[in-house]
Amino acid sequence: MSTVIDVTLAMGEVTLRGTVTGTGPTVLLLHAGGEQRGVWAPISARLAKHGLRTTAFDLRGHGESTGQATTLRALAGDVAEMVSREPAPIVVVGASVGGLAAIAALAEPAAARRVAGLVLVDVVPDIPPVRARSWLDYRGLRGHYTYLVEDILGSGPALLATAGALDVPILLVRAGPDSPLSDADAHRLRTAARCVTVAHVPTAGHLVARDAPEELADIVSDHATRWLATEDVVDNVFALQQVLGAERIKHPGGTLLTHLRRVYALTVEWGASPRTRLAAICHASYGTDGFPHSLLPVTERQRLRQVIGSDAEALVYHYGACDRARTYRELGNRPLPVTDRFTGEPTSLQGAELHDFAVLTIANELDVARHARLPKPAVEQLRNLFTALKSYAPDEAALALAETH
Repeated sequence: MSTVIDVTLAMGEVTLRGTVTGTGPTVLLLHAGGEQRGVWAPISARLAKHGLRTTAFDLRGHGESTGQATTLRALAGDVAEMVSREPAPIVVVGASVGGLAAIAALAEPAAARRVAGLVLVDVVPDIPPVRARSWLDYRGLRGHYTYLVEDILGSGPALLATAGALDVPILLVRAGPDSPLSDADAHRLRTAARCVTVAHVPTAGHLVARDAPEELADIVSDHATRWLATEDVVDNVFALQQVLGAERIKHPGGTLLTHLRRVYALTVEWGASPRTRLAAICHASYGTDGFPHSLLPVTERQRLRQVIGSDAEALVYHYGACDRARTYRELGNRPLPVTDRFTGEPTSLQGAELHDFAVLTIANELDVARHARLPKPAVEQLRNLFTALKSYAPDEAALALAETH
């Protein structure tokens, strides 16, 4: 039986009532307009069985919470406060208006840095206003939240720009035929944002949490556990590396598998993002410029994505595909140009992904330095590399420099 606790979030004249269920990494659940937090109860119970803790609040003006829901800015401020109170990193799940409030809240960098992934349940940032009004009017829903609806519909371009600037994976869960979303709406989001995947619940109406709680819970759990690098996922990732032969390959300090465990432990010690932790376990899967033993051909990237998720797999790919000589000459630039040694094509890293790439590089090279008898010129090259990486990951680079001096 999951632990269930009622909580209160007081913010000046507004008080929000919420419920916390389970233990483990946190998933913040934001309901749709006109709903209440109780709609998440069956989903929270199912997520708890997967080792996830959920927090669900009544939005202002809903259920037991006070205040009025008349502007998106007010709702976004509430969500930003919720995010700041939860133990990071967290996954945010927002249904309809809850999803739009989540996007608006994550426009604040301080809030976005605490979030490992965003789930939008049957909502996109910029649904066409005419279609939205028609859909709401047909169901008699617009009159209850006239001011809020018009405020949101006037914010579409800004919300799409915010979603496009987010450096977190986004999952769009689409409902069945009753959904107000079109394929074109989903396409705009996928075009604008860095990492968007789409899941379908064809039997559900727009209120997916109410219509198909088990299906939605399973979809959220599948993504959230990887985005948050839960213990079960980490165990599965190490098991995959073992199946691929990592413990049969020699590496300074033992085998490749023991090296992967040490690099992973460093990223945990440094409080690295879940994406970086999972990438640390898999960073040699495709081989690297300095380690030619490939465990998995790049033609089978989907196999790794299924275990660690597309966000972490992309980091593994960049790390393995990086032409180090060319890329390291560009260190200090933002974004960082990266030459793909597999394809010869240029790409670039920026923001959180660039920081995570630097942390992964530092952790890997530091472990090699600890366990290999490097000649003085090689140690000096490492110091120069760590110094160059300080502009991207200052704390981790400083720790590595202190150890190699």
